[in-house]
Amino acid sequence: MMPLPTARPAALAALLAVLATGAVQAQGTAPGFVAERAFPVAGACYLRRYDGDHLARHPGQVVTAIRIWGDARGLIVLRPEAKRIDPELDLTIRFDFTDGGHAQGTVGCPEAGGRIRRCGRNASCSGDLAVDLLPDGRLRIVNDGTAPRIHGAPAGFSPDAACRPVADPARPGRFVPADAPNRVFLLSRQPLAACGAEP
Repeated sequence: MMPLPTARPAALAALLAVLATGAVQAQGTAPGFVAERAFPVAGACYLRRYDGDHLARHPGQVVTAIRIWGDARGLIVLRPEAKRIDPELDLTIRFDFTDGGHAQGTVGCPEAGGRIRRCGRNASCSGDLAVDLLPDGRLRIVNDGTAPRIHGAPAGFSPDAACRPVADPARPGRFVPADAPNRVFLLSRQPLAACGAEP
């Protein structure tokens, strides 16, 4: 049996460098999307519902449905003022939970370099989400828990949390925990009516 060739140290080092670069890129900022492509002026709705079988296989998941909708009209109007303000894509997002509750609110998605990469609320406790449009047309939402937040705020994202010193005790807001079962959501494009939105 002939011995297997031994890799040269220089070639092996080059291969490891390429693999390391790929890993860094995979863990880096999501490529995001062009606002008008994902949410045209006519509006768009993305939705994902989870059935009982899925939830049984993922016992830690607390989200039974997620939907996000809106359009790029407001962002288009604000773009000429980009040197003075930070234009944002305004969307509405709703989570339904396994206990029958839900949380809904408006999120702003800043545009940088012509792309939308994250969406969040102007609230110091609510966190934000990474967003990306996949080649197959699905919208990927990542609840990565990386947003800065006030001390004591729960990890994860909330579309409706009240972050003032005196919050509404009757409705403090719902958080989607930033753990593995509630981290990545893949939403498919649906008719606007599926999100309860009007064109």
